[in-house]
Amino acid sequence: MKLSKYKTISLVLVTLVVLTIFGNLFQIKILSEIAWILILPTLLVFYSVYQGKKDILFIIFLVGFALSEILKLWFITSEMLYYYASYICIMVAYSSLIIFFLKGIKFKKLLKNFKLHLIILLVFNLYILYTLNEMILQDETVEVFTFIFFIEVVYNVLILLMLSISLLYYLHNESKQALLLFLACVCIVFSEMIQVAYVFITAEIFLRIGYLLLMAIGFGFIYFYTLLEVKKRRLIRR
Repeated sequence: MKLSKYKTISLVLVTLVVLTIFGNLFQIKILSEIAWILILPTLLVFYSVYQGKKDILFIIFLVGFALSEILKLWFITSEMLYYYASYICIMVAYSSLIIFFLKGIKFKKLLKNFKLHLIILLVFNLYILYTLNEMILQDETVEVFTFIFFIEVVYNVLILLMLSISLLYYLHNESKQALLLFLACVCIVFSEMIQVAYVFITAEIFLRIGYLLLMAIGFGFIYFYTLLEVKKRRLIRR
C-alpha cells in the first residue's frame, strides 16, 4: 500500500474525530453521532483489508466496539435496550482483547522477573475498582445487588483487567506494537472513568469532550498498531 493511502486513511479518521468534537461543542447531535459511529468501521475495514494475517480476537474487539456504537441508530427509541445491547458488545470486545493479550504472555517469565510489578498492579486495580464503584453509587437511582449494578461491576472489572494485562503484555514483549496497545488501553480505561463521572455524577459537556478525546486517542494508538503490523507483514513478504 502506498504512503498516500496511509495519509488518506489518517485524514479520514482525524476528520471524523474533529466532526465529533465540533458536533458536541455546538450541540449538533446528529453530526457528532454519525461521525463517531463511522470511526471504528473505518479502522476495522483498514485492518481487515490490509492486514495479511488477521487475528480473529483482535477483529472481535474492533467489531464489538463498532457494534456498540452502531446500535445507537437501531435502538434509538429504546434507551434500556441499547444500554444492555451496548454493554454486552463492549464486554465481549474487552474480553476478546484480554484473551488476545493472554495468548502472547508466558506467565512463568512474568512471575520470575516482575513480582513487585504484579503486587503493585493488584493493589492499584483494587483501589481503582473501589473508586469506580463509589462513583456509580453516588447516583441515588442506582440500587445495590441488582442486575444493572452487577453488570456495572463486571464491566469495571473487565476494563481494569484489560489495562493490567496490556501492561503485562508490554513488559513481556517490550515491542513498539505492545507499547501502542498498552497506551491505547490506558486512554480507553481513563475515558471510561470519565464517562462514569459524566453518567453518574454530572453531565458536564467538558466531561463528554474529555471522554471522546481520550477514546479517540486510544483508537489512534490502535490505528498506529495496525499500521505497524501491516508494514511488518509487507516487509516479511518482500
